[in-house]
Amino acid sequence: MKLNILITDILIKDFVPVYKKDFNVDCLWQLRNKIEFSKYEAIVVTGGFKTDKKFLTKFKNLKIVSVFGVGYDGVDLNYCKNNNIVITNTPKVLTNDVADLALGLMIALSRKINEAHNFILKKKWNKKPFDLTTSLTNKTVGIVGMGEIGKAFSKRVKSLSMKIVYYGPNNKNLNYKYFKNLKDMASLIDVMVITCIGGSETKHLINKNIFKLMKPSSILVNISRGSVINEIDLLEVLKKNLISGAALDVFKMEPKINNKFLKLNNVLLSPHNGSATFDTRDNMARISSQNISNYLISNNLKNQVKY
Repeated sequence: MKLNILITDILIKDFVPVYKKDFNVDCLWQLRNKIEFSKYEAIVVTGGFKTDKKFLTKFKNLKIVSVFGVGYDGVDLNYCKNNNIVITNTPKVLTNDVADLALGLMIALSRKINEAHNFILKKKWNKKPFDLTTSLTNKTVGIVGMGEIGKAFSKRVKSLSMKIVYYGPNNKNLNYKYFKNLKDMASLIDVMVITCIGGSETKHLINKNIFKLMKPSSILVNISRGSVINEIDLLEVLKKNLISGAALDVFKMEPKINNKFLKLNNVLLSPHNGSATFDTRDNMARISSQNISNYLISNNLKNQVKY
């Protein structure tokens, strides 16, 4: 008999057939009547889905929370730990796609690719030349969080002849200068790319105290979590042109975005698209499904989140 699992987030809807190969699957967004939470031994969530105590207490027989992705900041770790609920994720599977997007956003922002596209669409080219943009060659990029994505991004940046430095809680002993103090790094760089984890440890790590140290010509790219940046502070510095611009793939309350971002001409906005390729999402589904099978059927736990 197949085990019953619940998929919670509509973001996963295209990959439900992957889970149906091994399980009886219900989708939370399709359930209209009273939900029998007690029948589920496993749930599949995205990292941003609100998997808090209030939600988790509904499941009386829950054994595993399988995260469809790498980040798990939406999951109540303490509740899971206290109730012997295992958490798994899909590490490394989205690394390259997210690093690619970070690189693309950085180039698009510095070279004003979106503005250039609109410049032609509005038939302005026959009236005046497009504004000059900024070269990345020989500029310094500071990576906030040198994990798997940070490392993958740094490899890509090498081809642009950029100087690479990084900040994080630990010195990774790489061939790049390490800054233990973020403020020291912020004052020296031309580009800041945020790749660190989300959660309480990094909440509002990037705030007005960091922005005021950055060069007016500098740009910011965030493909991490919206919570890492104090959005109110960022909106203020962008409005006053205290930094040149920001490219954001993540937001504090996504998919709801502060409307003030939409009124700025020095931002490039992306709908949390870092891992949004079919190849990566399909792999994420296969791994998260296998994580459930490994634990509940084969008793061979893999990709467990340590808490």
